[in-house]
Amino acid sequence: MLNGLFKGKTATIVLMTLLLASTLASTALLHTASAHTPPWSIPTFAYITVAPNPVGVGQQAYVIMWLDKLFSPETALGNDYRFHNYILTIRAPDGTVQTQTFAVISDSTSAQDYAFTPNQVGTYTLNFTFPGQDFNKYSHPTTTTDFFGNPTPELLVNDTYLPSSAQTTLTAQQSPVPPAISGKPLPTGYWTRPIYGENSNWYTLGSNWLGAGVPGYAGWGGTTNQQSFPGDAVGSLTPHIMWTKQIQSGGVVGGNTVAIPGNTYFEGSAYSQRYINPIIVDGILVYNPPIGWDGVSSSFNAEPYGPTTAVDLRTGEVLWTNPDMPAPSFGYIYDAEDPNQHGVWPPVLVYSTGGGLFSFGPAKWQGYDAWTGKSIFNITNVPTGTTMLGPSGEMLILTFVNKGPTDFLGNPTGQAKWYLQEWNSSRLWDNLYSGPSTVPTLQPPITDGSDPSLLDFNISIPALTTQPNIENAFYNNMLICENGSFPGTSFFAGTSNTPYPESPYNYFAINMQQGSIGSILWFNTVNAPAGNITVAPGGADPTADSGHGVFVEGYKETMQWVGYSMATGQKLWGPTASMAALDYYGNPAIPIIGGVCAYGKLYSTGYAGILYAWDLTNGNLIWTYGNGGEGNSTYAGFNTPFGYYPMQINAIGNDVVYMVTTEHTIETPLFKGAVATAVNATTGAEIWTLSDYTGEFFGISYAMADGYNTWFNGYDNSIYVVGRGPSHTTVSAPSTAVLFGTPVVIKGTVTDIAAGTKQQQQAANFPDGVPVASDASMTEWMGYVYQQQPEPTNFTGVQVQLAVLDSNGNHYPIGTATTDTTGTFAFTWTPTIPGDFTVFATFEGTNGYWPSTADDHFNVMQPSSTSTPTAAPPAAYATTSDLMLGVAIIAVIIIIIGAVLAFLLLRRRP
Repeated sequence: MLNGLFKGKTATIVLMTLLLASTLASTALLHTASAHTPPWSIPTFAYITVAPNPVGVGQQAYVIMWLDKLFSPETALGNDYRFHNYILTIRAPDGTVQTQTFAVISDSTSAQDYAFTPNQVGTYTLNFTFPGQDFNKYSHPTTTTDFFGNPTPELLVNDTYLPSSAQTTLTAQQSPVPPAISGKPLPTGYWTRPIYGENSNWYTLGSNWLGAGVPGYAGWGGTTNQQSFPGDAVGSLTPHIMWTKQIQSGGVVGGNTVAIPGNTYFEGSAYSQRYINPIIVDGILVYNPPIGWDGVSSSFNAEPYGPTTAVDLRTGEVLWTNPDMPAPSFGYIYDAEDPNQHGVWPPVLVYSTGGGLFSFGPAKWQGYDAWTGKSIFNITNVPTGTTMLGPSGEMLILTFVNKGPTDFLGNPTGQAKWYLQEWNSSRLWDNLYSGPSTVPTLQPPITDGSDPSLLDFNISIPALTTQPNIENAFYNNMLICENGSFPGTSFFAGTSNTPYPESPYNYFAINMQQGSIGSILWFNTVNAPAGNITVAPGGADPTADSGHGVFVEGYKETMQWVGYSMATGQKLWGPTASMAALDYYGNPAIPIIGGVCAYGKLYSTGYAGILYAWDLTNGNLIWTYGNGGEGNSTYAGFNTPFGYYPMQINAIGNDVVYMVTTEHTIETPLFKGAVATAVNATTGAEIWTLSDYTGEFFGISYAMADGYNTWFNGYDNSIYVVGRGPSHTTVSAPSTAVLFGTPVVIKGTVTDIAAGTKQQQQAANFPDGVPVASDASMTEWMGYVYQQQPEPTNFTGVQVQLAVLDSNGNHYPIGTATTDTTGTFAFTWTPTIPGDFTVFATFEGTNGYWPSTADDHFNVMQPSSTSTPTAAPPAAYATTSDLMLGVAIIAVIIIIIGAVLAFLLLRRRP
């Protein structure tokens, strides 16, 4: 309800909702009466709050002031009637006073907000004064409409709102109050959608791939050059496979009934792609499977395809299918911030027909709910032109329209009068709140796209006299345009046998900054390059050249680039040195070099298999990938007719350039060794590769979002999804007590638990789970697990950190173990004290896997507290002679004792 600082605050919304409800009720009663005499003097009640209270010195507090009345009851219907001249007086603890007057109240519900920062310790007094207002003082209509659209007289003409005031205090203290709750830390474990609402800073991890119908998501497909990629798409740093899904017979046919032994099933190649324009919204991957040998779609004719299918991006689980839904053209995600509703609308899938490369006239949009696949709206007469995204996700379609005289075909017959129009998709829902309901409708109120109210502007550009074309469009910045004819005739058939007229052509820029839209920023005439060279418009990057921006053009026959300043239109550099000769063939659809601008660089690659990166500021070549040694090579030898694997850029995001091996028409059996590749966009270093051949033509078979990449692999006619997957760690220690001083053997496993490991072949081959692999081993390991490749001999597992909690409550590490090809680890350790122990095994994660941990328990027996008695010597067995000797000795002893006793007795006699 409230604009400005307090938009979306729950308490204020509740308050304003109650106020609105009471006002609507009184409005209904008022309209039962007619105009009145004498005029009314209407009492008002003023209110003011400030929060937080208390607040720390130097911290911002928020003030809300409002009345119990609306300026006009019809304010509830969304008109612009407002109260005026609210006065806020703030008295500081030292007695100083500051006053703020609000000439026009910001909110139609009579509420005004204000931010205030105290600079003294003590009590502030805040006074809100409404000075009263004569209803007639400010312009307004004398009639309005009721909830049903019926005209009604304005009842408050000549009436007066009486003054009122309210007061509150604010305590400012030296110590600051706790700040607002910030976003939670980024995840340290595997995560899925939805991203919990309190984790607002996780937006850097999530992204969407809106599809070819939105600028930035088409790759090279369907255009000579790509303007730029969306910038927020997040791809994978690993070739770890999450899941695969075969969508048609693929791979080697088998048997000897085919012309070429070992031949492979048709993978689509040119014209009949199997998996075109995948779209990802809110973690939902949407695609259409092929039927028979026809492709999912074609630029030349409508072809049958399977039901539109939505699956979970992370698991491949089918969420819904709709056989009646055409293959969607793009996803639409709109952030609806209006007086009654806040937040992003649920994603919509839009099928756009008409207005395409081989169609003329306006388009038709059919909208479907991305969560269920259900049809929700149809829009006719959508204009065709250059599309850019607005700040809230709206589709802005820019078109030059000649309003001068034309014939029935639209060709000018006199002086052209060019206008620039901007069509805004969000305006389809304008006037949505036409009654008491504030719930958005699925069906927009406006369904005819030709309605003039859908235009943001319709501006005359009198400086233009010839047909203008928009080459690059940037919201709230500029349009890079061209008129005159680029040298060259047809990008499809190559150069003409007839020399081109080397006539000049013009670049110019139109201001798109709010408040200055439509003015010509600069105009630059460019002389055609000599030598019958075909010139093609290229991409642009408004952040390059220290933020001044650079746009480029390409030379077909010489495979060179030229850069121009977006600030002045003047040439900055070029032409560059020629690219490799095979790059003459360009992309699979159009034989012309293609470039992508991102991160202040121009990237280009093609049939020669070399990825180039030039600095957009000066045109200097920074690095190349593909023509170096190990880890920087696309060398194919005899595997391809080209000596190298032809590559195309399909996506750029999170500082990575993603490419696939593809060409126009591949022979079968498919050549071996093709790969999907990820290269560091700053350094050109190879990040990962994975065995793959992706046949493409006018559209790409690639998408990425949420840190996952998906594409079509022609080697097995399967959908692939790669990204960082979940792991599972186990640990075990002896289940019976061990004696103190005895070594303890600790064992465990670390396994891959991505959905793909439960697929039939993987589950059968790895009944105890698929072992995790190090990032360095991932390419060969995934080939072994999912692509029937030999088990790698250089496999390396991952490290597991081991720690214990001992019987004294001390927690400390005891060592590190590494998993083997079975995913198992073992570690031997001797406890230093007896008692109960808990052992912890932690896999800290890699680019391929999220972390996981496990624990187990064991006991070390206490040693005994008493010493062990010494054993007695064994008893001896006596012989006969031994007994006789013993008897004799005893007899002698008795005789001696007797003699001694006799002697003693004799001496005692007198």
